[in-house]
Amino acid sequence: MKKNRFVLIVPIIASLLFSSCSKELTDANVNPNSLEKPDATTMLSNTIVSEFYHNSSMAWTLGNGYGQYMTFSQSYYNQGTRYSPVTNEPYWTAMYEAARDANTLYDLGKTQSNPMLQAVALTLRSYAFAQLTELWGDIPFSDALQGASGTYTPKYDSQEKVYTDPDEGILPSLKKADDLLKSNANGNVSGDLLFNSNVASWRKFINALRLRYLLRISSQKDVSAEMTAIVNDGMLMDDATQSAALELPTSIPYNFVSLTERSGDFNVKYMNSLLYDTFKATGDTARVSDYFAATANASSAGTFSFDNYGGMPIVVDATSTQAAAASNFNGSFKSGSNGYLTEARVMTYAEQEFILAEAALKGYIPGNAATFYNKGVMGAYAEIGLDATAASNYLMHDGVKFDSSSSAASMKQIIIQKWLVNINNGFEGWIEYQRTGYPALQTGGNANMNGGNIATRFLYPTTESTINTTNYNDEIQKMGGKETTTYKAWWQK
Repeated sequence: MKKNRFVLIVPIIASLLFSSCSKELTDANVNPNSLEKPDATTMLSNTIVSEFYHNSSMAWTLGNGYGQYMTFSQSYYNQGTRYSPVTNEPYWTAMYEAARDANTLYDLGKTQSNPMLQAVALTLRSYAFAQLTELWGDIPFSDALQGASGTYTPKYDSQEKVYTDPDEGILPSLKKADDLLKSNANGNVSGDLLFNSNVASWRKFINALRLRYLLRISSQKDVSAEMTAIVNDGMLMDDATQSAALELPTSIPYNFVSLTERSGDFNVKYMNSLLYDTFKATGDTARVSDYFAATANASSAGTFSFDNYGGMPIVVDATSTQAAAASNFNGSFKSGSNGYLTEARVMTYAEQEFILAEAALKGYIPGNAATFYNKGVMGAYAEIGLDATAASNYLMHDGVKFDSSSSAASMKQIIIQKWLVNINNGFEGWIEYQRTGYPALQTGGNANMNGGNIATRFLYPTTESTINTTNYNDEIQKMGGKETTTYKAWWQK
């Protein structure tokens, strides 16, 4: 289905021609294969799969590079991951289509007096708009889904409005979704591939998202009361089995992208040197060997050694020496032999706990930051099938034990561990770097790509400048008259 803002213009045939047609042609032809009304079951399934699939697909092809988990070894592939100005238009289109379909589902939910369908639709719409505003900044929002009403060139709204608008904003919509489910604990929706109509699971997902976005805007808004209310309500994920994860199919078009990727495309993806250094500094033997393969230079010794693994810095084109010293992703990313590698995760229990750790550290909520942090580390291991003993041993490492010597030290630990758990989760690592400055991303190999700067946003798609020209130009004037990838988010200021 196409976005509502695009129209098909059909020429009007002169009435004189119709007058000469036979009487039978006055009867309308009906296409039995074309749905006159949207089917909620199919649309809900498609919207869930689309959002989760595109999140994982973009992580693999771009997000892991922007978050510096991955280095692409060849310039043919790595312009985007070196922060050159790119539009990422496919993701823009996918998220607007998801927001449109979720909005249709919300209207169907109201028509059918189905509060659970309304709540699920509000959640999916909110997530789509959150992705759009966090990656592009100000976006078409309040007018964006009004194509059916004749609005094809929507105005841009501020990020603040996208997050906080009382009628359709991300945070008010998520709260409304939770309130609907809180009042209707036995709801049912057909086509729910994520939680199979489990109201409690949806509430936990919704509230974890609320915590994420409240923390995101906490530099601009007082979020303490709302975050505390969420925590006190107690409807949050209890362990890694409750993460919002969707098992992707093993065949196209919605398989995890590495499963059908060409060998040449797979083999240019290496562990970034920042990620390797972090694994080594924290003694993370379990995750480095789980995610990555030994280097070409590795010895054949059976015992683990960090010397058998390596990272690649951001490069224009890697030398053979650099390639031999760096680790490709483990082959299971391509074969899918490990179940977690075929799952798309949008919100994990571990991330939730790291959010709570930061919130407690800053006094937004009651509780002990170290306790939340430790749960986050344990959850991060559980997310990818590593056992609790390995996680407990990891927590004993000097670089992992919660550092309470200063708020700055604690904050750095929390965010770096959250960064580690968000590998393969869209652009979360890059977004959180913009908010916190952790970890310190590299700028090397980037001098001629973006003025030596790490981008903070994508460029608007070219369709915006050609179709939505007036509104696009009005928005660009806010950037000083020229679109830039270093224009900062509202919550960064």
